[in-house]
Amino acid sequence: MQRFLLIIICFYSLNLSAQQNKFSLTGKTSNIEDGTYLFLRDLVTGKFIDSTKVENNNFTMNTKLEESMMYSMLFTKDKKNFKELWIEGSKMTLDASNTNFSDAVVDGSKSQDLSKKIRSEVHANIVDLPQDTIKKREINFIKKYPNSLVSAYFLQGNRRMTHQEIKELYLTLSTDVRDSALGQKIANFLEKDMPGIGEKYKDFQVPNKKAELQKISDLTGKLTLIQFWSSTCEGSLKMNTTLKKVYDKYHSQGLNIISISKDNSKTNWINEINEDNLSWSQLSNLEGWEGEVFKAYGISSIPSNVLIDKNGIIISKNLMSNELENKINQNLN
Repeated sequence: MQRFLLIIICFYSLNLSAQQNKFSLTGKTSNIEDGTYLFLRDLVTGKFIDSTKVENNNFTMNTKLEESMMYSMLFTKDKKNFKELWIEGSKMTLDASNTNFSDAVVDGSKSQDLSKKIRSEVHANIVDLPQDTIKKREINFIKKYPNSLVSAYFLQGNRRMTHQEIKELYLTLSTDVRDSALGQKIANFLEKDMPGIGEKYKDFQVPNKKAELQKISDLTGKLTLIQFWSSTCEGSLKMNTTLKKVYDKYHSQGLNIISISKDNSKTNWINEINEDNLSWSQLSNLEGWEGEVFKAYGISSIPSNVLIDKNGIIISKNLMSNELENKINQNLN
């Protein structure tokens, strides 16, 4: 009798789990041709989740999720229409009947609703705020919502937090979130031995524009900014404009800049350097995110940077615009 009850309980638990991860999406569009396929992809693992066809500006999708919450992208093959979705084991709706597909109204997902709070609770007036203030908001958000995958998204690749801060916050997340693909990605990141603020930078040999191996240590010995970027990243290109002004102003006073690109295409990389007239050291393995320097420094988003003093000690990370210039001023004077 006990064995029979155990089987019933196990069956019920498995059935409940399957129901909880059953996902459906009903959508309306306005400018997508009949017969066009929409694809749903996991943005963490890159795996395709499902696909569906648009008919009479309507579509439906029913599938089982590998996880209870997933960060995904719904898009057409030509990528002209796309929408980020925080999907859950629930019935969701998407309405783009009166708007662009990327601005569609999404209902039925608590995670999707929570992601909207990022703008109001965390990133409101972000342009005018110092990085420390933004970081405090992000930390408060994560502590407030430990059961949400959105909090894990904040941690993964966070450029404002130290390795130790990310580790401490990761441990506050729920077991489900830590066990998710995104949670495991953070765990793998935390296992890496990456140099932090107050520690010696890591040296590497990286090819320059002429494909000659260049040691980073050959370019240091003074206040040095190592900038991580890509020719295809809009944020990186905007940052290059800032760096040009900073370099012109402070290079003669002892500032050096080393840019390391995640480009895969040498043509794109060189063309952007020439087009922007970047006069400081330019290096790249042309291996994208797999470049050894990107891995060693834990760089998973760009633009990012590391500021090193004349003794090779990391004194700051991920400085932008005014904060960058202020920190340079402090360490040159």
